[in-house]
Amino acid sequence: MRDSRSAPLVSAAKDNTLAALLVLAMLTAGGCGFEPTPEFIKALRAEAQTCVERGMVYPFDPAVRTQAMEAACKVLGDAGRLRIREGLKDQHPGVRFAAAMALGKFKDKAAVPALRSLTSDPDASVRIAAYFALEQCGLASTEYRTAWRDCLRKHENPEVRRNAVLALGQLNDTSTIPILRAAANGDSDEGVRTQALEGLALLGDKDAVSRFTFEAFGGVGYRQPFALITLGQVPDDRVVPTLRSRLASSPYLEARLAAARGLGAKGWADGLELAMRSLDWNKPDRNLPEDRPENQIMRVRSMAAMALGEIGDPKALEKLKKTMENPEDPRVQLAAATAILMIVDRDARQPSVR
Repeated sequence: MRDSRSAPLVSAAKDNTLAALLVLAMLTAGGCGFEPTPEFIKALRAEAQTCVERGMVYPFDPAVRTQAMEAACKVLGDAGRLRIREGLKDQHPGVRFAAAMALGKFKDKAAVPALRSLTSDPDASVRIAAYFALEQCGLASTEYRTAWRDCLRKHENPEVRRNAVLALGQLNDTSTIPILRAAANGDSDEGVRTQALEGLALLGDKDAVSRFTFEAFGGVGYRQPFALITLGQVPDDRVVPTLRSRLASSPYLEARLAAARGLGAKGWADGLELAMRSLDWNKPDRNLPEDRPENQIMRVRSMAAMALGEIGDPKALEKLKKTMENPEDPRVQLAAATAILMIVDRDARQPSVR
């Protein structure tokens, strides 16, 4: 397979129009910081949207297409639906899964015939996403829910069980709590148990929130960042002190960025400077053979971009633009484009940061 980093989604603007707008925006700031003009924002929005749309049909890496489907659901709104529907026909099951999940979140009833056909997909995870989407569209079925539950309880592939519990958790339906608890306490796979706990936490389960609070301090590896990202989504501002503490003192950069993202989602900009600095981070640990340097760089830069998107401060747009146009890794380009669209359309989504 071709190296995904060799084919950028967008390149640095070579026409003079966008460059001139950037200079104009910088000049109008009066030397007191970057203040984007409406013209600059309009051009940047178009460039970021193009980046996401190209990602949805990126031919060299299905992981990029999958990420782009998720991004389109988050930031393109109705304009992204038709392109997401095309993802239901993608040759890679991961892309079909992401597209079906996205259409379920949209409650896209026009996609119901295509979603019904995916209930016979050869890939179990794709079938689960179809069940989720149809239920979100108001077409709950005992047959589908039974098949979904059986995948969670009996499927031999832990990845399928993780996707089953992920989709259940995103239904935002308290009737799923007993199933989620059973998976959280009894599945043999740590990923399934963690995913089930996330679903419970997002439904307000106090025990699950307490478990993630513990992991935010004591977790190692991926566990601490995952816990902090989850706490950032929990509908309870009592987790804010935990997020602030980890932002200030976690030994893991990815955990601090996860805390910055969680705080941003709750309306606090405490992690702005850390996220800005981390957009061009390039200090991977080269002594981890199971975690390649380019993947470490990708994760940190992507997490920094998403933290900035949640924080929503326009002063991050200039650096995010440069990150989006850096051709090193299309996954980072997508994260930066997503963050840009989150910021420029923030007023339509949520209040400003505190």
